[in-house]
Amino acid sequence: MGSIGIINGNVIPMDKQKRYEAVLVEDGIITALGDSETIKEEASKKNIECIDVSKKTVLPGLYDCHVHMLTTGENATAIDVYDCKDVQEIISIFKKADEEYEPGKWIYAKRLDESRLAEGRPPLMSELDVIKRPVFVLDRGKHYTLVNRAAYDALGVTEDIVGVRLDENNKPTGRLQDLANTYASRAFFDAWTEEQKEEAIRFTAKLAVSRGITTICPQEGLDSTDDDVHLMCRMRDSLPIDIQIYWNTHDVNDIKGEGLDAWGGDILLDGSIGSRTAAFSEPYCDGDTCGYLNWPDDEVYRIVKEAVENDLIVSFHAIGELGITHGLDAMEKVIAEIGPEKAAKAKLRLEHFGFPNERDIERAGKIKLRVSMQSAFTYLRGGPGTVYRSRLGEERESGGYPSRKLLDAGCILGGGSDSDVTPMDSIFGIHAAVNQPYPENSITPYEAVRMYTIDAAKVTWQDHIKGSLEIGKHGDMVILDRDPLNTDPKTIKDIKVLKTIHKGDVVFEA
Repeated sequence: MGSIGIINGNVIPMDKQKRYEAVLVEDGIITALGDSETIKEEASKKNIECIDVSKKTVLPGLYDCHVHMLTTGENATAIDVYDCKDVQEIISIFKKADEEYEPGKWIYAKRLDESRLAEGRPPLMSELDVIKRPVFVLDRGKHYTLVNRAAYDALGVTEDIVGVRLDENNKPTGRLQDLANTYASRAFFDAWTEEQKEEAIRFTAKLAVSRGITTICPQEGLDSTDDDVHLMCRMRDSLPIDIQIYWNTHDVNDIKGEGLDAWGGDILLDGSIGSRTAAFSEPYCDGDTCGYLNWPDDEVYRIVKEAVENDLIVSFHAIGELGITHGLDAMEKVIAEIGPEKAAKAKLRLEHFGFPNERDIERAGKIKLRVSMQSAFTYLRGGPGTVYRSRLGEERESGGYPSRKLLDAGCILGGGSDSDVTPMDSIFGIHAAVNQPYPENSITPYEAVRMYTIDAAKVTWQDHIKGSLEIGKHGDMVILDRDPLNTDPKTIKDIKVLKTIHKGDVVFEA
């Protein structure tokens, strides 16, 4: 932890609309805010260096409330196929890689989005089999994996695993969902050495501070393993950011054994829009499915109950209407059993909260639900002519990720990226929250900045120690080239991070 003074700035503490010129941090903790001369004089007495930021904007260090920390780093080495226009372009890219790679190296690709392909489907195993080395491809939302026969066999996948998709001849199509997706991902990433995984984790931390982010919530144990969670726990104190790990396990003793304060996160109550696995009461407009729920009521209830009994944050992935209802039902049942005094202390959270019905928005507000929301999802994938519109139709799609209604109902929203489903970039997240495809879902710039600062701290139950620039809180700050509260809202995404400060130490400088 370091000591530093920031002077001649536009300091926005996110504390009751106040502004200051300067802030002083001693041994990682904020000790004073005020005018530049006062802070400069106080710093001089204590031999603390001051940085003159020349009227630039100073905010609390930003949050990202939903990150796949390990896979964000791992995927930095993968071939990005998001911009491919059709199946043949993907195959051509893989053929080129096949020619260039050394023997034994797998072709590993990421961000496959079938909705962007001319065929409206991903490549089939039979098409990928022109490549003889193993091919392993991640769906953009990580809700399915695509493999060729070489990878299928090498990973030990068999047709009896739930989620192996078969064609009309009962032959694998190469698409692995549900348990098969989890099995294949774990088998693939298990082959990485601990040194490779440590490097991937450090890559993600370095990326975070370059975006002004000082706290992230890694969602681990789904596309990473339990051993990976233990590795991350061992590395926590050596990283230039704070991490609050959400472990996708069904055993509370795992959480308690590592001394963690959060359970779940990516325990998937349902799936995604792109893969048509998010659960709805009505069918998808471009498919013959309504999606589906992954866990029985009693299992979701048990996890909520045990989390509350152990004073743990508990959260679930819920995107579709029925997934959200599923999570809220379990939470309301536990609240009714424990009574209002204990209910007020329950740490209840949901990830995404993508397409709720009006009743569930009201229910969420009544229990003051904390919601980890990804406004970039609808900013990038919503509106006319998009995959969300084709999957859901205008009425359902236009109600997606309703930040305005959730805030008005009484929910607290924390912003996140689901990196690397969308970029880990909280400035972009603020922009997306303000500039939604449907104006009725947008929020103000001030509310959006709160989503990534003080309200994100509330969504992680950390607002007593960070999220705003106040005396006694962590000296986490980001210095920006412009003020997001006094700039054209359409240009917020263009704001540049100049410096990132974590507990008084400068951890990034542009």
